Amino acid sequence: MSDKPQLLYFDIRGRAEPIRLLLKDLGVPFTDRQITLEEWPALRSSTPFRRMPVYSESDLEIPETFAILNHLGRKYGMLGDTEVARVRCDVTIEIWRDYGNRIAHTFGALSKSEADRKRFVGEELPELLNPIEIYYGARGTETPYWAGEVITIADFVAFDMIDGAASQFPDALARFPALKTFRAHFANRPNIERYLVSSRRPDALFYGSNGKIYPAA
Repeated sequence: MSDKPQLLYFDIRGRAEPIRLLLKDLGVPFTDRQITLEEWPALRSSTPFRRMPVYSESDLEIPETFAILNHLGRKYGMLGDTEVARVRCDVTIEIWRDYGNRIAHTFGALSKSEADRKRFVGEELPELLNPIEIYYGARGTETPYWAGEVITIADFVAFDMIDGAASQFPDALARFPALKTFRAHFANRPNIERYLVSSRRPDALFYGSNGKIYPAA
């Protein structure tokens, strides 16, 4: 197996994006292998659990987003520098995982109407984001990081989710200034800033009122 790490996933942001963000931020050379839906059937049986993402490094082959992030967090010292920070890192990841699952479930269940979408954005989405905004605001530090004084893997998960919300629901962050500020600050990290405008970054997706998913404009 090559010494250069490889990340295998679809040619969308999805579950691989926080991993890409972390590796890009650290400046770690890796092969970002993005495959199409048409290519997936031929590769599926060769992946652990027949799912992606899969991260390969030396003799390691790691499936599952958060197993990969935890491996990279251990390797690069990004799980928190105190027990309080480590707990906040874990909690932050879990609240954003719950948010992401809720978003996916809700849009899968919505009827094909613009009224449903508007109701969700106006009523349900604020109910999801308001407790997260409060949690972030109570972190007790002047730094922008979710877990404490230093950046952790949780910051990459949080940015991915907040950036996705801004892409799917353009007006959503107006009511959440702390989340909006974090997104702007994180996007200004030099390597992140370069990646965000790179042609290698997949397009954002949004859920249309007809139930389909499209590239964001």
